[in-house]
Amino acid sequence: MDRSRIGGVLICLGTVTLAGLFIWGIVIGSYWAVAVPVIVLFLGILALAFWIGWTIATTATEVPKPEVTKETSEASQSK
Repeated sequence: MDRSRIGGVLICLGTVTLAGLFIWGIVIGSYWAVAVPVIVLFLGILALAFWIGWTIATTATEVPKPEVTKETSEASQSK
């Protein structure tokens, strides 16, 4: 089995384990069973938003060069 398949199996096992723990926490009426996933989701969304902002802020931009067309080259030659 290659590395990507092993990684996929580990992700599947992890999600099944976390789902079981979540359901168990809901059954026993634990506040943390709801609070922890909400906190993780909220922080994940904030991290994604930060990453998008960071990417936009640090992306190098180039000033587009004007295109030379037939009309602009004729106009510059007639001057």
